[in-house]
Amino acid sequence: MKKSLSIVAALMIFSSTLFAGIIDNPNAATGMAIMKNGSTIKLFYKGTKQADVKVSIYNATNSLVYSETIKNVDGFVRPYNFSNLAEGEYSIELIGDNGRQIERVSYKLGKVEKLANVLHVAGERNKYILTVANKGQDVLTVKIYGDKGTLLYSKVENVDGDFAQVYNFEQYAGSITFEVSDSKGVTKSLSL
Repeated sequence: MKKSLSIVAALMIFSSTLFAGIIDNPNAATGMAIMKNGSTIKLFYKGTKQADVKVSIYNATNSLVYSETIKNVDGFVRPYNFSNLAEGEYSIELIGDNGRQIERVSYKLGKVEKLANVLHVAGERNKYILTVANKGQDVLTVKIYGDKGTLLYSKVENVDGDFAQVYNFEQYAGSITFEVSDSKGVTKSLSL
C-alpha cells in the first residue's frame, strides 16, 4: 500500500511539474485580423517575437496602393484610411516572422448625411426654421417643395460654419418638404 501511495505521489509531482511548465510557457496566439469601421480599416497583428513587419495593400487588379514596413515589433494595431480610394475589393498582405498572410477586404463608401433639422417657429403659422450643422466653408442648395412636388423655393447659399434660416410660407397651406444638398452631393430631405 505504501508502495502504491509512493507511486501515485510521484506521478502527481511529475504531472504537476509537466503541466506547470506548459501553463508557464504557453504558445502565444499569432496572426492578423481586420476590423472595418466606415472608411477606416484597422489591422491587428500579433507575432511570436520582435521583427520587422511589412504591410502592403493591393487593389482588385493587384496593383500596389500602399506599403510600409513597421520596424522591430511583436504586435500592433494600425488604422488605414480608405476614404480616398475607390470602392472595390482590396487585399492586405502582411509579411512578418510568421510568414506571409493575406486578408481580403471589401470597401464601400458609407453614406454620410448632413445633420439638418426643420422646425415650426413657435407661435407662428407656416413659418419654419432650417438649421444645418456644417464645419468650414461649403455651398448648400436649399429647395422647398409643396404638395405634389411643386417647387416653392430654391436658393444656393455660401456658408461658413453652421447655417440657419427662417422661411415664411403664410400663403401656402399644404405640406412642405425641405431638400438640402452640399457641394459633395450629400442630400437630406425633411418633411413637415
